[in-house]
Amino acid sequence: MVLSKYIVLFFLLITSVSAEVKLPEISTKQATNNLRFISKDGKFSYYQRRSGSLLLSTNYNVEEVLKGKEGSQYKVTSSPSQKFQLIEQNENFHTYLSIRKLNNIYISNYGEKKIRKIGEGVDARLHLNDSWVSFFNPYKMIISFIGLRNLGSSFEIKLQNTKNPYFIPQRVMLNDKSVLFTDLNGNAISGLIEFNRNTGKSDLLLKAENEYSKYELCTHKEKLYIGSFGIRSVSKYSSITQYSRKNFQISKGSIIYDSKYNDRGSIICNSSDDNIYFIQNTKGINGEESYEAASLDPKTKKVSTLSNFKWVSSIINMDDRLILPYHGKFYLMNPEKVQKTNDSLLNKNKGAK
Repeated sequence: MVLSKYIVLFFLLITSVSAEVKLPEISTKQATNNLRFISKDGKFSYYQRRSGSLLLSTNYNVEEVLKGKEGSQYKVTSSPSQKFQLIEQNENFHTYLSIRKLNNIYISNYGEKKIRKIGEGVDARLHLNDSWVSFFNPYKMIISFIGLRNLGSSFEIKLQNTKNPYFIPQRVMLNDKSVLFTDLNGNAISGLIEFNRNTGKSDLLLKAENEYSKYELCTHKEKLYIGSFGIRSVSKYSSITQYSRKNFQISKGSIIYDSKYNDRGSIICNSSDDNIYFIQNTKGINGEESYEAASLDPKTKKVSTLSNFKWVSSIINMDDRLILPYHGKFYLMNPEKVQKTNDSLLNKNKGAK
């Protein structure tokens, strides 16, 4: 069995022309700039058309999920729980050039066509085994949370930030009643705050040394990871601290990584192999200012450099498939995660050399 003839997708695991590149390059019959999501098992995918449509491709079938204005752009995400998927629709991507543009946010069951709109905002995320969804309104500076088990349950958190209109808060839910999020004070200094739904109170847990540092939050199973990263050369320090998610106390963390250089961060910790992935400043390794994809084993604290591109800016987790975009191409960081099923995305005749 194969994917629909209209979007027959497969990965060609090939070695780049440059001898320095060690990662296999992703290539698809559908143009990669149209592709928005491929499921972990390769049985369905989402892609967009220039006409403004978002389509769902399954075995022998292609269906239109959303129809927007011509040139509409879509973002499709899921979580390891694979219960729901979030779709962000930007209908003015080419005419309103602002990262603060409010997107239409929809939700669907995992891999299904039927959708419903849940709000407008940016940076939609799923929480607590897909029992909650959150998104951010950068104009009102409000984080909205909507319960998916009980559609009548929802709440909002108002940020104090008045200095940086482009700030997007990190947030994770420890449980149904407790939320950790980041905010900026009147001096644009980042802080980590815990919000208690029972009391409606917020408590400051951590405060950065200056306005050139940021916090990142990530949860995986029963662990919480808090990253601290400098965003300018004047703040040259990075760390990742591990906490118990169930019995979280800010004073009881264990530092599993630290560096005297300002890493870019962009932590991904919800991969099935339990490793943490991030963008590391490798100057301490090769003496040259460069940023590469890296993995961190929380148990051994071993850090491994996974790329050799000099200037990595982002890593994408697409249904447990880690993708590294670079200069218009896409590279697969964990090719062993591409499962060989009847709907395999791997080209059986070619592989990484």
